[in-house]
Amino acid sequence: MGVLKDDIAAFDRMRKELEARHLKEWAVFYHGQFEGVFPDFESAAESAVDRFDRGPYLIRQIGAGPIQLPGGMIFQPAHAHGSGRV
Repeated sequence: MGVLKDDIAAFDRMRKELEARHLKEWAVFYHGQFEGVFPDFESAAESAVDRFDRGPYLIRQIGAGPIQLPGGMIFQPAHAHGSGRV
């Protein structure tokens, strides 16, 4: 997670402002800079990929609590499996 350290720090600095104006929306940070707010994860991810290719970049839902995944769990969005496959 060290590679996202600047992005996480930037998000933490802006947290109160973002929560006041954009609760439950999605924020994108890249190289420690705030890049924008989006209504859903998909549009945030699409913008980040279009602008910054493979990243790394931070996409966070504003106001959401931390998520703890089990050690053996791997997240992969359904659309990564191709059309019609889940």
